[in-house]
Amino acid sequence: MSQNLTRKHRRRSFVKEAAAVMVAASLLSGCSLLPQKQVVLQPPLVQPAAEKVDAIEVKKATIERSFSGAAVVASSKNVPLFYKESGRLKELHVKLGDAVKAGQLVAELDMGDLDLRVKLQKLSLERAQIEYFRVKQSGVTGNDLRMKEIDLEREQLMLDSMNDQFESAKLTTTISGIVSYLDTKSPGDGLNGYTPLVTVADPTQLYLIYTAEDPKQIAGVQRDMAVQIKMGDKKFDGKVLQSPSDAPITLNKEIDDRNTRLLYIAIAKPDKTFELGKTADIHIVLEKRDDVVVIPRSGLRTYLGRTYVQALDGDRRKEIDVQPGIMTSTEVEIVKGLDPGMKVILNN
Repeated sequence: MSQNLTRKHRRRSFVKEAAAVMVAASLLSGCSLLPQKQVVLQPPLVQPAAEKVDAIEVKKATIERSFSGAAVVASSKNVPLFYKESGRLKELHVKLGDAVKAGQLVAELDMGDLDLRVKLQKLSLERAQIEYFRVKQSGVTGNDLRMKEIDLEREQLMLDSMNDQFESAKLTTTISGIVSYLDTKSPGDGLNGYTPLVTVADPTQLYLIYTAEDPKQIAGVQRDMAVQIKMGDKKFDGKVLQSPSDAPITLNKEIDDRNTRLLYIAIAKPDKTFELGKTADIHIVLEKRDDVVVIPRSGLRTYLGRTYVQALDGDRRKEIDVQPGIMTSTEVEIVKGLDPGMKVILNN
């Protein structure tokens, strides 16, 4: 009986140990099913990149605002030639660019049979002269002689009138020069009185004419401003004869509008390289200042009516209000607000 009790006791102990092992195993396996805790690694410490600043040191320099362009050589003395009466063109005797002498025939009107009528009138005059001298030599006096004088005078007046018509059909130049304009007329075309048919330019009296596409281009040019002229490889001095600001008011809208775009420039000592129709380069200084504070225009900033620059103050930026002066397409004069040695940040 004691052996049976011992066996039962051992069996219970074994069961308890087995149960303990199973519980322990189940606890271990349960832990393995839980999510593993992730370890968060700190990012490596990186030195931030330094801000790239495009800055220039403020210096004094010369600044110049100027105008440049290409002007055409023209004559300051141009004589238009025209007929006072309307008519029909018979012939043009010149071409554009021809050199002509004073008194030279340039055109003729078609006067129909005027040549024939002049010849007939000369014969009538000669007949009246013969009759007058015959009567006078025969001793006729008084009214009979006066009647012959009247006949003679009448025929002379008629011939003079025809000669005037004949001469008025001839258009001649009053000056020597170059034909700079020629109307596109052909023989037989009608001509209006006082309408220029030919223009003759004097090549010894030259100037330059610049025509601007936009009047704003030459708005700052004033009369008597010095002009640097370049013709080929040669340089010449000149001055402004007329600018839009001093052009006369004509009350003709077309002419007044044209004058707002024209510059007339005198050449101090033109030589033979200046020919009518050629072009020359011109340069006019509008404003110039020496030894002033100048910065690139990209350093100037504006915002809501405020004009300022950004300057470096050690590692910091600071804004400084400034007063600009002469301004070109690339540079600007700073009248107030900056001193040489300061560093201005460019707005690139």
